[in-house]
Amino acid sequence: MRGAGKALLAIAALVAVAAGSPAGRGPKVIANVNIDLDHGLLFPQNKQNEPSITRDPLTGALIAGANDEISLDLCRGTTAPLASPCPFTPGRPISAFYRSTDGGATWTGGYLPGFDTIGRRSGGDPSLDAGPRRCDSGIFSWSCGAVVYYASLADPYPEFGGEQIAVSRSYDDGGSWSNPVEATSTDRKSDFDDHEWIAVDRGATSAHFGRLYLFWADYCNNCLGNGRVKLYLAHSDDEGRRWSQAVQVSGAAFNLVQGQTETGQVAVSYDGTVEAFWTLHADSKGKYPSTQVVVVSKDGGDTFSAPIRIADVVDYPLMGTPFDAVDLYNRVPGMSARVDCYPHPASDPSSTRVYVVWCDFAGGVGVVKGAVSADGVNWTTLGTVAAVSGRNAFFPAIDVSSTGLVAVAFDALTTPPDNDPWQTGTQVYDSYYVELKPGASSFTAPLRVSAASSNPDASSYNNLMEQFLGDYIDVAAGPDSAYVIWTDARDADRCDAVDAYRAAVYAGSKTAVAPNPDKVCPASFGNTDSVVGIVSY
Repeated sequence: MRGAGKALLAIAALVAVAAGSPAGRGPKVIANVNIDLDHGLLFPQNKQNEPSITRDPLTGALIAGANDEISLDLCRGTTAPLASPCPFTPGRPISAFYRSTDGGATWTGGYLPGFDTIGRRSGGDPSLDAGPRRCDSGIFSWSCGAVVYYASLADPYPEFGGEQIAVSRSYDDGGSWSNPVEATSTDRKSDFDDHEWIAVDRGATSAHFGRLYLFWADYCNNCLGNGRVKLYLAHSDDEGRRWSQAVQVSGAAFNLVQGQTETGQVAVSYDGTVEAFWTLHADSKGKYPSTQVVVVSKDGGDTFSAPIRIADVVDYPLMGTPFDAVDLYNRVPGMSARVDCYPHPASDPSSTRVYVVWCDFAGGVGVVKGAVSADGVNWTTLGTVAAVSGRNAFFPAIDVSSTGLVAVAFDALTTPPDNDPWQTGTQVYDSYYVELKPGASSFTAPLRVSAASSNPDASSYNNLMEQFLGDYIDVAAGPDSAYVIWTDARDADRCDAVDAYRAAVYAGSKTAVAPNPDKVCPASFGNTDSVVGIVSY
């Protein structure tokens, strides 16, 4: 990656206190730091999204990952109707890492190495976690150090099979990385893997302390929509070098009437209970309610319970938008970028509690809701965790500090006019934060973390047909501060030519030709950055 040497990035200092909190007693935003390395480049080299972040509990180092397109060729343009002017360059990496050893003030980074050793290239969708290192004796112990894991898509190149999941590891907080190991044992020909998430068992009394778990979705290459998604888990007891056979935890026989299996995430409680979450009957046409569910394993991931209901959920609209002409995704009113309200969990290092949050659009207002359980089976609702007046919340993320403080981050988009709910180009989003202190009965009021708003219309798929912000953001809760990472478009500009092309596509044109954004758009078009917001408790 260009610019992988040390880059001193300016810190935008803020003084912000959560609304409704007494001065000096609520969370405060300390800084916004742009951590990517593409400054001044054109689209798509200026594009990052889907960031993930973890913190080494021994050193305090921060390690992040994101989809980063700095390696791709610039847009070549096209003369064919409805074709992409900026296709992905074959064989180029996407999975980037970034690291900070000074509390998030400065960052360096590069691409995960070694994918050529498995005949693939990195395909992004990062998920990071940190755990104890495996000692020479074969026992996991923090006394032997920490290991940082990075799960990523591994795309076939040259094409010979479906997309798989690979896991890389680092013993020096991202200073160097092992070659990736293919971790999934599902079908490699007719299927492809996606939406991976990892979690390390860090429970000191757990029988499987140090075990690494991987949760992912297996998609059918030739099936319509998400009608045959299967969810799997596997685990590793040697720092990701070897993996168990996949255990299927979901059904697959769903359709647009019954709803779909919507992917989720995994957490491991302090006593070693493995809990995998997803949305059951997502976007059902009324026959079944969309439901947040969890399956629980008490034997280290060898067997799982049947799905346990946590709560019903109302996702953002899937159909009935102008963007149906391109594809079917859930969308927040006011933008064409896709979203999903699947569950995001985090375990409490100080107890057996596991928290889970999700977005919810019940009543036409987007909020963050949540629940908590001490055993994975019996769940207590947390009600509305966060709501921002005049905005719809999406992309919630959660982590719990070593003292039990619950940190929740999310994005929120301004609400469009009632008479034009799918108006695009005008609405803006910001990143927000709330926390639940140990012993407190409610979360703090939403604190705006982003120092400047972002217009999603300045973001884009490479084919230019829709806006694109990825599928998630993330947060890491340290002992004194939380580190929120999101896809930020404050430095991106809209493009009239792209907006005109999108309008033609939504109107059903079969002859519209995409412009070359590197020729006709502002140089900052599509410039989505990975930004870390540092929030003190």
